[in-house]
Order: sequence, then structure tokens, then C-alpha cells
Amino acid sequence: MVAARTTLPGAPELQGRWAAVLEEAGLRPRILRVFDRYPEERSLEVPFASIDAIDTPLADLLLERPEEVLDAGVRSMRELLPVSGPDAEGLRLRVLGLPATAGRLVRAIREADLNRLLAIDGVVRRVSEVRPQIRDAVFECVACRTKFHEPQDEASLVFREPLECPECGKAQGRTRFRLVAEESTYVDAQRIEVQERPETLKHGAHPQGLSVLLVEDLAGKVLPGNRIVLNGILKSFQRASPSRGGVVRNTTFDVMVLANSFESKSLEYTEIEIGPEDVALIERFRGDPTVVDKIVLSLAPTIKGMEEEKEAVALQLFGGVAKTHADGVRVRGDIHILLVGDPGVAKSQLLRYVSQVAPRGIYTSGKGSTAAGLTAAAVKDDFAGGRWMLEAGMLVLADGGMAVIDELDKMNAEDRSAMHEALEQQTVSIAKAGITSTLNARCPVLAAANPKLGRFTQDRPISEQIDLPPTLLSRFDVIFSIRDVPNQERDRRLANRILASHRDVELAGPGGAEGELPPFSGELLKKYVAYARGVRPRLSDEALAVLEDYYVRIRRQGEEPDAPVPITARQLEALVRLSEAAARARLSDIVRPEDAQRAVRIMDNYLRRVAMTPEGRIDIDITQTGVSHSQREQFELARSTMRELQGAPGGQFSLPEYLEAMARHDVAAGRAEAILQTLRNQGEVIEPRTDRFQLTRF
Repeated sequence: MVAARTTLPGAPELQGRWAAVLEEAGLRPRILRVFDRYPEERSLEVPFASIDAIDTPLADLLLERPEEVLDAGVRSMRELLPVSGPDAEGLRLRVLGLPATAGRLVRAIREADLNRLLAIDGVVRRVSEVRPQIRDAVFECVACRTKFHEPQDEASLVFREPLECPECGKAQGRTRFRLVAEESTYVDAQRIEVQERPETLKHGAHPQGLSVLLVEDLAGKVLPGNRIVLNGILKSFQRASPSRGGVVRNTTFDVMVLANSFESKSLEYTEIEIGPEDVALIERFRGDPTVVDKIVLSLAPTIKGMEEEKEAVALQLFGGVAKTHADGVRVRGDIHILLVGDPGVAKSQLLRYVSQVAPRGIYTSGKGSTAAGLTAAAVKDDFAGGRWMLEAGMLVLADGGMAVIDELDKMNAEDRSAMHEALEQQTVSIAKAGITSTLNARCPVLAAANPKLGRFTQDRPISEQIDLPPTLLSRFDVIFSIRDVPNQERDRRLANRILASHRDVELAGPGGAEGELPPFSGELLKKYVAYARGVRPRLSDEALAVLEDYYVRIRRQGEEPDAPVPITARQLEALVRLSEAAARARLSDIVRPEDAQRAVRIMDNYLRRVAMTPEGRIDIDITQTGVSHSQREQFELARSTMRELQGAPGGQFSLPEYLEAMARHDVAAGRAEAILQTLRNQGEVIEPRTDRFQLTRF
């Protein structure tokens, strides 16, 4: 049974009603302005609320029968112009701000939505190039030389050819029809794919996508990763596949949206619905000096301990303020954190929880991630007629949100190197298959990795056991090493907590335990973070003094003779970001000294865990370059010792001679051999004969 549709008024009546709406809404001056600026500007944007307030039946008809109603609106626009002409034919009517009743999730679209005007909220996943698409093809009959028009279906990928000549009546096969390309009409066209927002997916659900056609002035204005609300007409089309007997048509139709307009969601976390009751609950924490501690308690509450790591991650959720200087240089406000820990310390569990409570959080594991999956890729797909398309990866889709990457050390080195630009510049540049583009990846990264040997060992510094390149480590603001060291008192306390939680769940049954609830539930924490991200705190003079004193005091340690560089300006910027995040967590627009002191405590903890030398000095080169100051001195000592043993550019030395000479400088044999092997790998030392070595650059 075919569903009944509302009877559409005649074209003159629709045009008259549109004219009344345009006049009453005061849109005549805007129509004239668009006409004057044609072709640079050709669309009149009309809020749906204005139409609904003036003529509600017309607004309802617009949602149900959009093609006919919009055509009447365009004709009404042209009648309000003082003159007519080809420019007037190119004017378009774009409707913005559709009501909630027109909103659809991609996976909720059904056959009842066909040919209706819908609003689809999603993320742009793929984008094709902008290319001319034929709209009205002009053919010439070879037999009688008659020229005639054959309109094309915008949604279909199939070119429609005439079946017979309207003049002589000869059908295809008895005559031939030649396309007159120079007299045909074209429009700019671009095909994109809009995907469901990651935060709307249920756990384990695969995100679904929807094809969209952008034409005329809508084409070329979106990039992969953009979050948009797409307003358009849902159309169906039948695909045909070639077979041995000809062409086989499928009974299942594909759908595509013919876009009428789109609205960019540039504001952070605008999709998080925060009601008046939520605002009242959130505002109770404004100015609370203990709010960060309460968030730490609420962050993965089943994980006992890790308070220092949770505190840093809590500040990462809020982030600092991104700034653009007068010369156009952008300084990121997002905080990147790396957790390197022994197995079984609940790193993955913490990351999973954070990805769920962080607005726009996306989780992935390094084992299943490639460079294309993390950043962007150029793919060839029949979605765009077999052309190359730009497809967004995880970091681009997480733009404005949070990217969580587990098992970072398990990624291939070439795939991992793709993250460098995204971490520092927060962009992803791609130049493949003739596509050159730069996409935004403005998101904090929370990553976790295991030590080089699977577990930290006591005999080597922690910095040497992190199996990640220094170029990548230097991009992280805070790096925490988490060691699983047996301690009877702490182990008993942890065991009691874990076992008690298991017992409580068993006693409570399938519904779960009703133990002491954390200050913030997961849903409230997500709304609190989204609300707080709207605050833009600025540094007070007192907070600046705290950060300056700490920076200068630590840097002073590097003024001693042969002392390493303790910290650099990179760490100072990280301190600013952490301080601003602490102020945001308090919903304060001023960074107070206590916020700066919290940032200093987190930074000091990081430096003493990861950047401390065996001699008890802080050396930031351990994470920035991978070679500490003392190691650099040992390499120089080894080179000078080899020169002395070699004697002349063509000379050679043996391994026992080298080890004996290094021992006189208090360098252990194992360390001396490791330095020799490193220099051999770098090509500075060769072995021309067995057990005989030679410097390549004397």
C-alpha cells in the first residue's frame, strides 16, 4: 500500500505564499545583494524558523515535498528582482536550522524518509575533487541533424542517453546520437561521505556512512574531519552491474542526499546536550579548590592508585587555551600525555575509561593502526566514479575531541612517524595521487606503551627502556613511567580493595554493586568537561611568577660546569597549558597561583621519573634527543680514545686495546662495547679485518 502524501497547492499559490514569507521576513534587500554579487554569491540563506513563524503550513510542506516547494521559492525570488536574465536563473534558496523532527541519524534513515528534507548530523569522512557534472545534455541526431535536450539525474552515476529522436522518431540502433558538449549545461559537483559521530556509537558498533552530492556553490567548502549538519533531500537510485547477458539491475536501491545547505559545527562540543539542571549542578563546582581532586576520584574509580597519572589526565581533558600570535603562528592548547608502564598496571583500562568520558573521544590500538588509518589517505573508490578521494583517519576525525592510542610501541616505525606533525602542528598534510591538502587534527593525544623489554628492569635507567624515538617523545608534554614494584604493605592494601570490589559486585548480583559513588558520574563528567571548555582563562601575575621562578630555578642547574640542560622552553609552554587546564577545571577565567603550583608539581614528577640521570641530575635531552649529556660525553671520549689508538688516518686498533683505554677513564667494558657497536651502526667505525677497527673520519 502506497502511503498518502499531502496534496500540494498549485505553483502560483506556492509562489504567492513564498513571496509573502520573503517580504514579511525582510529578505528583499538580501535577495538584491545576492543578485548584485552573482556569480561570487548566488544563494539566499533562510532560517527555517522564519518560514515556520510566518507560514507554518508552507514550512510543513517544505519538509514533506521539498523539491517542488524549493522550486517555487526560487521562482518567487526571481520575481522580486528588478530585471530578469541568466543571472537570475542561477540564484538558489538554502534553508538552515531545520527542526528536531527533521533530524536523523545515519543508521536511522528508512524508506519513509525518501524525498523528504532531512537534517543529518555527522563527520565528513571522504571528499572527492570538485569536477564538472553535466546537468542538461544536448544531443544531435546524426540522421536528421536535430538538436534536443536530455536532462540528467543528479544522484545517479549513470549517464542518461536518449532512446529516440523527437523529430524523426528513429530509435537508438537505427541512428546515432552525438553529445554536443559545448552546448550542454554543467555544474560544479563534489561527492562526500558523512559518517556517524564516534561518540554516538554504541560499544562495538561500526560507524555507518551516507553519500552526499554537493553542487554549485556548496562544492569545495568541506574537508575530511569537518563536523557538519547537512540539510538535504534523500534520494534513491538503482545501480546496474554488467553481466554476460547485458546489464543486471538490483532490486535494492542505494540512497544519496542532494544537499541543500550545510552548517559547520565550529563550536567545541556543541553536540553535548547540557540542560538547565545540568548547568545548575555544574555551577555548584565553580571556584571549588578541590574540584580537580574530585575529578581524579571519579576518573576510572575501579582503578586503585595512579593518583598522579590521573591528575595529569584530568587536566588533559580540559586542556589549555590555543593562541594565535600576531605573526599568524598558532600555539596549541592541547596537552599530550604518554604512559609507559609494566604489564598489569591498568593502563589500557584507564585509557578505555577516558575515551568514554571524553567528549568526542576515539580509541584505537597501535597493533591495528596504520599511518593512513591514523592520519589520512588517498583512496580510489567507485563512490566517486572511480576517482581518487581524500579519506580522513583517526586523528582527523578526532579534531576538536580526544585521541586515545594504546600499545603505541607495537606500531610500525613508519606508521608511528606519521604522528609527528599531528602532535606538534596539529595538522595532517597529505600529497598523494595528485591530492595535496592539509587537514586539522586539533586534539590531545593520550597514549600508552610498554617498556622495551616488556617490563622495567633495575639495572638500566628508565629513559633507556622506553622503546620510542626521541623525535616522538619530545612532542609529549608529560611522560609517566609506571613501575610495578612489589611492596608488601601497598600490595596488601591494593589486594583488599580489588577483592572487596569483586565481593560487592557478587553480593549485589547482575545489577552491580551500590558502593560509594564517585563525585562525578561518567555522564556528568563528560558534560562538565564540555561546559568547562568554553572558559578561556588568562594567566594572573602571581601565576606567571610561580612558573617563571620554577623555570629559572631548574634552568640554573644547567649553569654548573659540564652540567646537562635540565629543561627547555617546550616544558615552559607545557606548564602554561597545565595551569590553564587547572583553572578551566575550576571554571575560573583567571589562572591562580595554586593552578600554577599544580602544574609545577606534575611537571616535576615527570622530570624526576623519566629525565633523571643516574647522577641525580635532570637532563631533558634524555627525552628530547635520546642521548643524555653524560652519554654524549662518553661518545666524545670514545672517539678521542680511538684516534689516539689509531695514531694516523690509515691506522687500526683492536678491541682489547680500546677496552683497556676506556677502562682507564672509568668506563665499564659493557658500556664501552655498546658505544663501539653504536658507532659501527652509524658508519663512523668500520672493521676492515677481523678484530681490527678503524675510524672512517679521523
